[in-house]
Amino acid sequence: MEKPNGWNEWSRHVLAELKRLNTCYETLDDKIDKLKEDVTVLKVKAWLFGVFGGGAIMVVIEIIRNLLVK
Repeated sequence: MEKPNGWNEWSRHVLAELKRLNTCYETLDDKIDKLKEDVTVLKVKAWLFGVFGGGAIMVVIEIIRNLLVK
């Protein structure tokens, strides 16, 4: 028996909206996880670039220094 105040209809609407919002939340959560992975990869790449780039510069400077000393 449906109540005359219309709550039965509104309760279905509220539940549907909660399900929709939950789906949106799960989608955003997945996207945030992917962004965290991407940031971690970028941090590793930046660190490697810094280490090897700095090392390469040191090697070039040492070669130039040895050529100028001779």
